[in-house]
Amino acid sequence: MTFARFQPAVLPVAVCLTLAGCAGNTLAQDLAYEAWDACPRPSTMQLERINTDGTIWYRWQGSPIGVTEWDNCIKKYYADVGAKRRAAGVPPQVAVAPPQQNVGPVVVPILKPGDEWAFRWESPAGNGTYVWSVDRDEVVDGVPYYVIKTGTREMFYRKADRAFSHETVDGKVVVKYTPARLLYSWPLEVGKTWEQSVRRERPVDRQTTERVNTVTVEAEETVTVPAGTFKTFKLVYRNKSTGAIQYEEWYSPETKGPVRLRERLASGVQVRELLTFRLR
Repeated sequence: MTFARFQPAVLPVAVCLTLAGCAGNTLAQDLAYEAWDACPRPSTMQLERINTDGTIWYRWQGSPIGVTEWDNCIKKYYADVGAKRRAAGVPPQVAVAPPQQNVGPVVVPILKPGDEWAFRWESPAGNGTYVWSVDRDEVVDGVPYYVIKTGTREMFYRKADRAFSHETVDGKVVVKYTPARLLYSWPLEVGKTWEQSVRRERPVDRQTTERVNTVTVEAEETVTVPAGTFKTFKLVYRNKSTGAIQYEEWYSPETKGPVRLRERLASGVQVRELLTFRLR
């Protein structure tokens, strides 16, 4: 008997089709189970388990004929599912709070381990999906942080104000902001503006850049994304020296995070939209 696994290259997006049966799963597990059911497989193949990160462990007896075809089917399912759900216009119903009548001033939200947000991204360079998950609280140099994971990448956000401090890959710091980058200035309200001088270091690449960012809460807007329709604050982040827009964010108090982001990259404009979310 042979054991093997299928490890998705990108954390997949999922919607629990039967909420009562999937309440204890992660978003990545939900999609893995859907893919397992959707893809034809040899009769000699049996499911062993599916890990919280979506890794499918399976076993087979005898010849591995048909395993490669199954593997390709799973990969295609992961690649297609986000686009299909977006095109279908069916908003996933996962821990969605009642719609708010207005946004108004919003204070810093409290996150909990297990909170998850699944996104679809698209740019001239390609498209894909990923999941942000609050993994844990951690104190670094006396400062409490939320640690949000996607794959082996961990991002550290200061609990007091959600300022972005640094991120690691496989435990090594790949980006560090000094001081921590102020993504928001609380309470959020239309017309609010702030600026900050930030140094960004990339230790692995031995690169350091300095820039003064300005951020403006421009408007309250209702936007529709695959996860549903939300009342949001539209925030615009600019490079102060050039006035160029770096990216735009539509922040939803209901989801405790962005539901849409539009970023200017060297390869062109990248758009990310919320597919589904789960708050503990």
